[in-house]
Amino acid sequence: MGNDLGKELMKKKVRKQESVDLRKRGINELPTSVKQLLCKELILAENDIATIPEEVSKMPRCEVLDLANNKINHLPPSIGEMSQLRELWLRNNKLFFTAPITPAIGKLKNLVKLDLSGNQLEELPAELGQCVLLAFLDVSNNNLQVFPPEYGRLSNLQVFNISFNKLRALPPEIGGMVALQEWNLCTNALTKLPAQIGNLRNLRNLDLSLNKLTQLPDEMGNLASLEVFILKDNPTLPTLFPMYGLRALRTLSLRNLQISSLPPDLGDLVGLTELDLRDNLQIGRLPRDIGKLVNLKRLDLYGNKLDQLPSELGNLTNLETLDLRCNNLTAELIPPEIGQLTKLLRLFMSKNSLATLPHEIKTMRLLREFDVSFNVLTSLPDEIGCLVSLQKFSCSGNRLLTLPPTIGMLSSLTKLDAKSNEIHELPADLGELRGVRKIDFSHNMLTELPWELGKLYSLRVLDLAHNPLVIPPREVQNKGTPAVLDWLRKNEKTGRNKHVSGLSFE
Repeated sequence: MGNDLGKELMKKKVRKQESVDLRKRGINELPTSVKQLLCKELILAENDIATIPEEVSKMPRCEVLDLANNKINHLPPSIGEMSQLRELWLRNNKLFFTAPITPAIGKLKNLVKLDLSGNQLEELPAELGQCVLLAFLDVSNNNLQVFPPEYGRLSNLQVFNISFNKLRALPPEIGGMVALQEWNLCTNALTKLPAQIGNLRNLRNLDLSLNKLTQLPDEMGNLASLEVFILKDNPTLPTLFPMYGLRALRTLSLRNLQISSLPPDLGDLVGLTELDLRDNLQIGRLPRDIGKLVNLKRLDLYGNKLDQLPSELGNLTNLETLDLRCNNLTAELIPPEIGQLTKLLRLFMSKNSLATLPHEIKTMRLLREFDVSFNVLTSLPDEIGCLVSLQKFSCSGNRLLTLPPTIGMLSSLTKLDAKSNEIHELPADLGELRGVRKIDFSHNMLTELPWELGKLYSLRVLDLAHNPLVIPPREVQNKGTPAVLDWLRKNEKTGRNKHVSGLSFE
């Protein structure tokens, strides 16, 4: 490969190309002729290169060097001689030896993008802070424990990914990264943040999830440009900072914290479109001010032990997804104003204490997914038939004895899950579900299937396990869904006119 590649690079046509793409060539060593290339972009990704030869640094015009997905174990000092280099891509290599990143990297004064992700780096050179034009830096998925304070000089840095490391603290110098717009710090070991984070007024996306935060500085309320704030999975965080200044916020995730109440100024964040409050067991109840978030499209209240909902929830008329799973809700404590949520596409109410469903669901004519599984329902209201856009419906794990005839009006339904109930009879109207592809009636008390099921030509899966069925006969059931449907079609006329005894007609 080495000699053949060397000859290839010596060809006049190749030497003068603006971009030379050598990815996926099985290259394990670069020939010395590489220094004669006049390209601005050299792509060597997805090879077996372990060492960057000095000849690479002799390339006079190289601005982009892509060495991602190789076996490189160190960055040589000669890299600092590539004065024209603007982009250096080294993700997914073997950079884990002692001082694998040379301090000479600080000489790359024109460097704009640097990717060192997916290595095993334990430290970064302070000299990288001299690359003042750097706008994109990805050092995620390493073993970094210390954040060099010198990086506060990176005043042009806009995108910084340092997620999946072992950082325990950030220095106050981070306040100098004033151009920062996207900062991913998720999955580290941070316990607190310096007040200087409030200087990052251009920050739009901040991910602090999966850390060990115990407090947040009030200065974070100065992040007036913040649009996406992910704070989830910091289960040691008991309180939040005043948020009224975050007027640009669109997405807020407060999942799995230790907070006992929501911020009193939450209602001021009127631009929110997504709010994740999942798994905050100490909240207890929602504040009425939540009704001020009229632009919300997604609200996740999963697993909060809520025993009631405020009537102001009905003000959220733009809501498309509402997740109420794993709470303590009963039908009596669901306000009738829920019927005002006419734009809902997904409503999840499983694992509550619902004995009935609110009749107000009849207004949710755009609903596509509806999950009321694992409650204590004994019946479904006739209003279920008003959900004409419904595609997926789950009512499994309840105490249903039958299904209402109006279920046949769900002309858009493709999946019906009614397993683990006490259903002993099915309405003939199920035969109107002409687009349904999967039905699960397993673990019920059915003895007969309605003949009308034979009309369901789109049905691919019909699960009838653990039912005392005699119609159709067991041997037919054992042959699977097509056989069951075919048997219902062929025997409908005879079956409707004759008495069934055991497994045969008489």
